[in-house]
Amino acid sequence: MTMLRRSRKSATARLRGMAFHHFERCHEVAQKFHALEKRIAAHPLAEDIWNVYDWLLAPYTLWPVDFAGLAIHIVDLLKVRRDFDSDLILLLNILDSPPKESTQAAIGAYEQTVAQGKYDSLVKQPQKFMEHEAQLQQDAELAGLWRKICQRFSTGNFEVNAKRIIRRSMSQERNFRPNLRFAWKKRKEKFDMIFDALCHRWILYGFEGDKPLLLKISANPTPHGTMIVIPRHWSFDRARDLDWAAISRLHRAHGPLRGGPKLSNNRILHRQDVVLAKRLDAECKRRGLKGSARYAYICRGMKKDENSDASWLKRLLKG
Repeated sequence: MTMLRRSRKSATARLRGMAFHHFERCHEVAQKFHALEKRIAAHPLAEDIWNVYDWLLAPYTLWPVDFAGLAIHIVDLLKVRRDFDSDLILLLNILDSPPKESTQAAIGAYEQTVAQGKYDSLVKQPQKFMEHEAQLQQDAELAGLWRKICQRFSTGNFEVNAKRIIRRSMSQERNFRPNLRFAWKKRKEKFDMIFDALCHRWILYGFEGDKPLLLKISANPTPHGTMIVIPRHWSFDRARDLDWAAISRLHRAHGPLRGGPKLSNNRILHRQDVVLAKRLDAECKRRGLKGSARYAYICRGMKKDENSDASWLKRLLKG
């Protein structure tokens, strides 16, 4: 990680250019890291601490955990010079580094598009959506029920931005949502359940003012992969509806290896060779074998020609 990236100025500029209110979420705590640079440098977990900072500058879409909250917790401990507890140390040891810069750039650019609700570049036949949307705007029953909801609840309290958008609860893998439970004491709890029921019945993403927002086909990167949602109102044609090349480019931003039966089998065999070579090399060390005797022992164990160049072994031992 370059020190330029870890400067106050570059961090501020980077965060300002990111979607989903990332600047508001991370700027203040990122600046606190810089204020504590000397204290971090003297800490035994300095690199792990800076790893959390680096995640603050990564697109929110890619976060596997709440790095803003974790960063605030770390800053609070550093300020009062408190030791990290063993569980926090374990977490810091486990955390991966942020994705490579090219991945972050691609996902960050896509976030800007998604923040505007634009998925049109993925869809080859937008007329299907336009037809359903036109029908939705003329649905008198939906309009009447929305008016009732607005009369009973102060819906302005639930809008998330200046466009007056109210979102339903987000979908998750296998519908394992932490908030999927019955709660009926607070007005917000009642509104959420009624609003989710309304959005489910009419297949909505939410409302923009009094305008119902029909759910679109979407492809979204997540920390664990790419999630594609095809609304149930859509009569799906796999070959004609989606721009699979665009979706593939988005998914490849994660950096997956090229696949296929031959490539996969070759990688499996290579990993097996790496394990065997390292085991045989360790046996040589225990036996005190060196030089040509070591090389001959490993070649016999791996059924290789002893007269071959040793470069293959060097590559395996680095694997």
